[in-house]
Order: sequence, then C-alpha cells, then structure tokens
Amino acid sequence: MKYISQLDYSEISYVTKTDVEDEEQRERGKHSTVRSSGCGLCASLMVADRLLAKYDFDLNSAIQLSYEVKANHQRGTDYKRYAPAFAEKLGLSLEMTNDPERLRYCLRTGGAAVLHVTQREDYISVFTHKGHYIAAIAEEPDGRIAILDPSLREGKYDEEGRKGKVELKNGVICLCDLQVVEKETAGRTPGMYLFWRR
Repeated sequence: MKYISQLDYSEISYVTKTDVEDEEQRERGKHSTVRSSGCGLCASLMVADRLLAKYDFDLNSAIQLSYEVKANHQRGTDYKRYAPAFAEKLGLSLEMTNDPERLRYCLRTGGAAVLHVTQREDYISVFTHKGHYIAAIAEEPDGRIAILDPSLREGKYDEEGRKGKVELKNGVICLCDLQVVEKETAGRTPGMYLFWRR
C-alpha cells in the first residue's frame, strides 16, 4: 500500500483556476502546487496502487491528464472531468454515486474509491475546512472504512468537532464509521467515485 502526501510536493506546480472570472484568483491559480491543490491527484494515485499490480502513471501523469481534460479549471481538481479520464487511462471501471452502501459494496468486491468531502455551515468536516479528496481503500472487519488522507498531519483529527471520529492505524490509515463518510460527502454530487479493475 502506497501513501502519498500532497504536503510533500510544494515545489511541483499544478496550475488551477484557469476558468475563474476573478483575475486575481486566476493569477493565484498560476502559482498553485500539488501541496495546495493536488489532493485529488494524490488520491487517484493511491487508488491506482491499491487496485493495480503494474501501472505506468505517476504524479506528473496525473497533472498532465488533469490539464488535458481541463479538470484544473476551478480550485483543485474537477473529478467529474478527471475521474472518467483516469479510469479510461488505467483500464478501470468507474461508478459515481452518493450512496454509502455502494461504497461499501465497492470495497467488499475489491474496489477502491475517491471521496469528495466538504465543510458545510451545518457540519464540521473531519477531513477538511473547505473541500478535499481522500482515498477509501478497504472496509475493516468491524465495518469501519479505511481511508488514506493526502493532507494527513499531526493533530489534524484532534481539532474541535473532529476528535474521536477517526482512529489512526499504522500511522497513515484513517479508520472511521460509514456514517462519518456519508456526512463528509453529503455536500457533493457525486461525493463518491468508485473504481474497480476491469
């Protein structure tokens, strides 16, 4: 299992916000990096590693793919554009959904997923203060979902409103209940991108 932290890539450019109207925001997007905006790219690489024994796809490939399909037109990565292209490139099947039971099915049948989580006015997100992508790689025997968070850092899950909702295993695997995942993704449509080997 490969863990990829976006926080390790502050020097790798990932231009975003190419289509936003505000000129100042577009200018900031020109200076985006994988650290600031590449969680979706890192999550896809962890899914690839989970599902495929061999693949020719790395961080630079992910960046180029995002540019090719114009998934970098807003802040971060537009997965409605990126996920189908990523699945096609690596020979994976894709299902987009908001159904947590489909996520459970995916994980139980050898799949993996990228989850689009968000902060909302009525909910304190466990994984983000804005919007974020994380990889779901397995279901534990007790039913909890095993997640790899590209922006994992010390103390992240000890913040007010987050404490007690995530257990860290082996230093990088975040375990949380399916109900937490459902709440995390409720503000996005779709909130879950499910991948399987073809």
